Order: sequence, then C-alpha cells, then structure tokens
Amino acid sequence: MNIHSRLRHELKKGFTLIELLVVIAIIAILAAILFPVFGRARENARRSSCMSNLKQIGLGLVQYTQDYDERMPSCRMSPNNANEAGGHWGILFQPYVKSFQVMHCPSNTQSAAAFQASSEYPGPGSPLIVPVSYSANTDYNGSGGAFGLRGVAGPSLADFVAPAGTIAVMETNIVNDDFAMGYAYFNGPISNGTNGTGPAIFAGHMGTMNTLFCDGHVKSMKPLATLSTGNGGTASVNMWNRQGTDYGSGNWTNTLDKLNNAKNRYQ
Repeated sequence: MNIHSRLRHELKKGFTLIELLVVIAIIAILAAILFPVFGRARENARRSSCMSNLKQIGLGLVQYTQDYDERMPSCRMSPNNANEAGGHWGILFQPYVKSFQVMHCPSNTQSAAAFQASSEYPGPGSPLIVPVSYSANTDYNGSGGAFGLRGVAGPSLADFVAPAGTIAVMETNIVNDDFAMGYAYFNGPISNGTNGTGPAIFAGHMGTMNTLFCDGHVKSMKPLATLSTGNGGTASVNMWNRQGTDYGSGNWTNTLDKLNNAKNRYQ
C-alpha cells in the first residue's frame, strides 16, 4: 500500500471515541477559562458606561453649583413629596446633561423603580416617570451629607472640608422615594430595602460601586472603603459626611448595615 492509499485509509477511519472525548474535554476546559474572562470584560464595559453616566451627572452638578452661588442642590425641591413638579434632584441637572438615560446603570437590573419628574421634563415611555439607578447623599438628621433635605437649599461648598472626598451620588437598588432622594441611608428601617430584593446600595460591578464625588470626579470603590474605621469601615475619613468626621448617634449603624449588606451580596 503506497503512502496515498494509507492516507486515504487513515482519513476514512475518522476519530476514535477516546480522541473525541479528549477534544470535548479540551473545549470544556477552554470554555471554563474563557467564559469568566468574557463575563468580566462585559462587566468592565458596563462599569465604564456607568462611570460615564456619573461623570455627566457630575458635570451637571458642577455647573449647577457655579450657577447657584456654590451651593449644592436639594435632594427634593418640593417640601412635601416627589410627585410635585420638579420633585427629584435629577431634574435640576437636566438643563446641563440633557438626558434621562444617564440616570440608569446598565449593570443594575433591579432599578425598575421610577421617580417622579417635573411636568416640564417628562420621561420616556410614560409622562413624568423615568428609571433611576442613582441616589443623592442627603443631609438627613445631622448626617452631614452633600445634598440638602427636601425643600431646603443644599450646603455651601465652603462648608465642605474636602469636596473631592465627599460622596455626592452613589449607586442604589432603589425601592421607594426615600432611596431615590437619598435619606433612606440613615432612616430606612430595612437595610435590604423595603421590597427585600437586594441591598439598598448597589455594588454589582464585581463587588464595587461607582461613586460621584462633589468635585465631579468618579471612582469605583468597595462599599466599606467609603466609611471611616471609627464607624466600622476601612477608610481614614467618613466620605458620607462633608466634614469627613465620624458619625455620631445612630446614623453610622444604619449606613454600616447597608454597606455590609452590599459587600456580602456582591462580593
């Protein structure tokens, strides 16, 4: 039998069962290695998109403070509820960012709740309603947050020890108006959120949350890295307080609970 005949004979034989099993095993190993890599790559892209959203919101925040005598906004313009025209803090930034889409993180599938918008700025799909993935860090009950409480002008930037080290807006699993406005971090009765679907704070970017600071820069951080060691976190200062100081009374326990829930859920 010449070499050509032997080659045709070998080709007709095809793969043996063992050879097929080896090939399948190799494919399975490669898939096990590559699928997590592809998943991380997709999540990195979504995290970058979310950071871009917050950077646009940050530009709106900086322009707003420049237009209003270097004062931060209120979390809710109306003194009573978010259903009134101009209720939500995000509406204040619309003249600057000109987009409701920037209020939604592509990674956060639990942010189906909506906030009421001003009748002057109707949201897509349904009048007055747009989805939101972000929450303001509101000064509630002496928490020292960056935004003013509902119907109250926000604090002056001169009152901030370090605007670059103070959280303005962060990611959330919003379940009601309190979370959207920001003060449920300190008075929310249930750390997981009122509907129990997930932690109040969203850290779904491979265990990190994107955070907008008062100077307009955005950083991806571990939840406990935002709270001071004196209040149970890992940071040197309290980034939720515009003075950078530790919380007193019960504020820190509620915030620590929410940060720990986010850490445990998304680690």
